[in-house]
Amino acid sequence: MKIKKHSWTTFLITGDNTSLLTDPQEVNKSGLSLSKVKTDVVLFSETRLIFKDNILKSEGIEKKVVADKREKIMEICSPGEFEIGGLMIRREIGSNIYIIDEQNLRIVYLGVLDQEFNVDSTKDLGDVDVLIVPIGDGNQFICYDKLEKVFSNIDPQILLPCGYKEKGVKLDKEIKTKEDFIKHFGFTNISDENYLNIKSKKSEREGVPMEVIFL
Repeated sequence: MKIKKHSWTTFLITGDNTSLLTDPQEVNKSGLSLSKVKTDVVLFSETRLIFKDNILKSEGIEKKVVADKREKIMEICSPGEFEIGGLMIRREIGSNIYIIDEQNLRIVYLGVLDQEFNVDSTKDLGDVDVLIVPIGDGNQFICYDKLEKVFSNIDPQILLPCGYKEKGVKLDKEIKTKEDFIKHFGFTNISDENYLNIKSKKSEREGVPMEVIFL
């Protein structure tokens, strides 16, 4: 599977036959810009969008996010299990979390989370290869104390941070930076990449520290 960050909390995840995009509606709110992207599926994690239809159009981004292999983009905004082109996508009732499986690989996307997020919902998610999570704290996302519990519960092979203070972001001044996050948690296994290709299972890397990759 290939993962590429487009902006803010928006990632394009490409499997063997299907691609999906996460929360493109959030980019404009951050002050950043969303470049045009092709995808088959879009995941919306905001609770205000549950059970909504035609979200891309209602959010004014239908010309930015266009269909790739499918005639029409499949929008997923509600709890359930979905199988699309070899990807298994699951969202539990009352949860912002999406679990994305392809064959023996598992990606967990913790979407638009606020301070009310229930950390216990990250327990028992199985072997997670990649965790995508916002790290900005502030008034926008979960605090560092809760993040620490999330990392302990999930223990992913690779962590892909998003939703932090960077050039162009126009959210509240309290939002944390990449450097704030690294300093607080003391991570040392850190790299910057243009994209991520994930192939090996977490079980094949036992004893290897969690890798933090900024895309």
